[in-house]
Amino acid sequence: MREEEAFLYKLDHFDNMELLSATYIDQKFPMHCHDTFCIGILEEGSEIVSISNNDLIIPANSVIIINPEEAHANYALDDYGWKYKMMYINPDVLKFASSLIGKWTTQILFKEYSIQDEVAFNYVKSFFDGLEHKSSSEMEIQLRNLVSYLITNYSIKNLEISKNDRYTDRSEDVKFFLDEKFDTKLNLDDIADSMHTNKFKLIREFKKSTGLTPMAYVLHKRVQKSKQLIGKNIPLVQVALEAGFYDQSHFTKYFKSYVGVTPLSYVRSCNILQDFNKY
Repeated sequence: MREEEAFLYKLDHFDNMELLSATYIDQKFPMHCHDTFCIGILEEGSEIVSISNNDLIIPANSVIIINPEEAHANYALDDYGWKYKMMYINPDVLKFASSLIGKWTTQILFKEYSIQDEVAFNYVKSFFDGLEHKSSSEMEIQLRNLVSYLITNYSIKNLEISKNDRYTDRSEDVKFFLDEKFDTKLNLDDIADSMHTNKFKLIREFKKSTGLTPMAYVLHKRVQKSKQLIGKNIPLVQVALEAGFYDQSHFTKYFKSYVGVTPLSYVRSCNILQDFNKY
């Protein structure tokens, strides 16, 4: 029987872009989102990605693309699990790479979550394969080629999305409130009272707008904060408290659930930038 393993890698010369190479069997990522583009490949097995009110079955040899702030959950289709490689690319890095190929745009979104494209698949695989022996300039060329290909073939053209198309006014207010208070003790009744509504309506409206419940959004913010603190070499016990987690076990449980590796493995990826680290 195969075992789960995950390797996390950070590229400091690409704005600390994170790369994950993993084989998962029992790992289940809850409904969550990223501040980055998620661009990766599924090498073995099949994965279910729940996104936009659909459960998509992603087969092996697929390319996966998820836009920033798009709520999704993912887990294995069966007991075999799935093996994949994922790049978490800062939107500014993607925009900069697109500008180098003469395709500058202020807004980039992709229209398909799963594509069967051998060229794109090989671009991603080649990027990972070159991590340990290629220079940063060579890696930049590879990233540029990948971005050029995906934007040319799979981005939404003539994109015009206003803020109000994505979030209702109240949801924007809730987000602002949670962004300010996520590291404090929160409960739904207090949040609802501050928004002059009831908690059931609050949950319904916020989830409709963002794809997440308010408390799932709070966990997302806490995990993001903890990653920032880890990058500053702050001890994990202190990280857990400053990010708003109740204790170390609570922190480890949710960090692993959302990121796919333990906090300790993430520490190693920050300190050893030129090697993969097994958790």
